[in-house]
Amino acid sequence: MELAYWLPDSGQHVDAEGRPVKLPAPDSDRAVTPVERDRRRIAAIVHDPALLEDPEQVRAAGAAAALALENARLEAELRAKEEVRASRSRLVEVGLSQRRRLERDLHDGAQQRLVSLALTLRLARTRVARSAGEAERLLDRSREELDQALEELRELARGIHPAVLSDRGLAAAVEALANRAPLPVELGELPSERVPEQVELAAYFVVSEALTNVAKYASANRASVAVTKANGHLTVEVSDDGVGGADLERGSGLRGLAARLEVIEGRLRVESEPGRGTTVRTSIPCG
Repeated sequence: MELAYWLPDSGQHVDAEGRPVKLPAPDSDRAVTPVERDRRRIAAIVHDPALLEDPEQVRAAGAAAALALENARLEAELRAKEEVRASRSRLVEVGLSQRRRLERDLHDGAQQRLVSLALTLRLARTRVARSAGEAERLLDRSREELDQALEELRELARGIHPAVLSDRGLAAAVEALANRAPLPVELGELPSERVPEQVELAAYFVVSEALTNVAKYASANRASVAVTKANGHLTVEVSDDGVGGADLERGSGLRGLAARLEVIEGRLRVESEPGRGTTVRTSIPCG
């Protein structure tokens, strides 16, 4: 006895390995009994014609086959739910990591500068009566500290949600990233129309993280960025001519991007052979 599974999408029967199965003709030495569940064809049993004399046996085999298929479907659903739970867990970890990084950047950067600024202004106030020149120097230093603190806060704001992205769109935001990069960045095709906000934000951070990694680790001379929209998907590609060897599993920044993309059904791929540069590519549905 053999079991042939019915695939409605392709209109054919296959075996357990997924290989096509041709059911025997009515006048052959094998008989075929269809297996149905909830009035839907799900399989066929190929068996000895002698079994037709005992239809109860064939029906029992059909019921067992239908139950086995139902169990397989339930197992597939369970695996899918486990993957969703794992994905949500990764997102929670990414969120906590980002909050810790934001707290650390605020504490070590702008907050310290503002504390220093307050002390300098207090000191300048006590020196005004005694030495106008020294008070002037202290005020000049305070202005420099304030400018640096404001620049650090702007950088932090760009890391949370860049204003240029909201105001002028993805193309302008990518151009801004390329202009700030410490190495030449060649810009390819960029989208001329807006896409959903969550898609734009995800694409922006793919480019931002990839260019940051190029500057830090790739020892590259140049990089290139292209963002294209076709067939309801936004494709982002960032390449460099560096040392290669990047690993999606080892880099926390890339892992965080992959988890963020999973939420909107995007996928991140990294091609990085040692000595042949790195290409980071993602495809994001934007329907």
